Amino acid sequence: MQDNLDTMDYKDSRLLIVDDDRNLCDALQETFLGWGIETKTMTRPNAVIRHMKKTCYNIVLLDIVMPDKSGFDLIPEIHELCPDTKIIIMTGYADKEKAVTAIRLGVFDFLEKPINMTVLSHAVKRAMHTHMMEEELKRTVRELEHSQGECLAYGHRLEDINEQLLETNKALSVLAENLERTREESEKRIVLKVRSLIVPIVEKLQGDRTLSRYQADLSTLMDHIEDLTSGLGRDTRIAGNLSSTELRIASMIMNELTSQEIANQLHISLSTVKTHRRNIRRKLNIQYSGQGLRSFLQANLRKRRAAH
Repeated sequence: MQDNLDTMDYKDSRLLIVDDDRNLCDALQETFLGWGIETKTMTRPNAVIRHMKKTCYNIVLLDIVMPDKSGFDLIPEIHELCPDTKIIIMTGYADKEKAVTAIRLGVFDFLEKPINMTVLSHAVKRAMHTHMMEEELKRTVRELEHSQGECLAYGHRLEDINEQLLETNKALSVLAENLERTREESEKRIVLKVRSLIVPIVEKLQGDRTLSRYQADLSTLMDHIEDLTSGLGRDTRIAGNLSSTELRIASMIMNELTSQEIANQLHISLSTVKTHRRNIRRKLNIQYSGQGLRSFLQANLRKRRAAH
């Protein structure tokens, strides 16, 4: 018998031959062992199911006409025990009715005896390839399910982080309202308190390895906090006249974010951002239409830094 299979990796592959012809079983077993496939033969169909309760095979080569039990009777039992097993029928009594029955029972292929090894080799190759692809698909599905579980865990983690940031934002809003009602010294103390409250939380999040993919966002958040506490938030005129939301938007404008980018970050409409911009200009008494709000805020920050 000639090995007609293309080169394939049959490591850990198993094949079962069920036929009452001992000579055929031995010849096929010798061939498949030469291909590197773990092969077992059985001549008694009644023993097949007992055996397959313990061991499943990639492929079962199954004769139809055997003493004691028909191969057709074995097919549903094999599929129930080992749903992934590919069954290839071998029969010397082929006819259309048997072929139709085999197809209905879900066999992989139907071969006539005497066995043509070229045809058999192609059938085995296709069955092995199909089995391997199905196993790969199952592994992929399992990995996707595992990834989905991880994503859900990250989602819960992000919900917790979001709650912390919301609480921090509430605290920042309260402190910003206090800035509107206090003088410069009080504002300085509040700024120090803001830094002591928020910066450790953000630094803790930055040190969390499970959040490595959000480091860029956390760095941006830290930059905004720095601007709020050491830039506009320290300017009595600006912090005293603007609400907490306006102060935040002013900081974003100074950091060269467009109105659309501000709207996206704060989850508000573009028209709301434009309204805030008009209010900021009015409260800061920027009457000259040719003077940009961004350039005004940046120039104001440069003056403060130069004074210090």
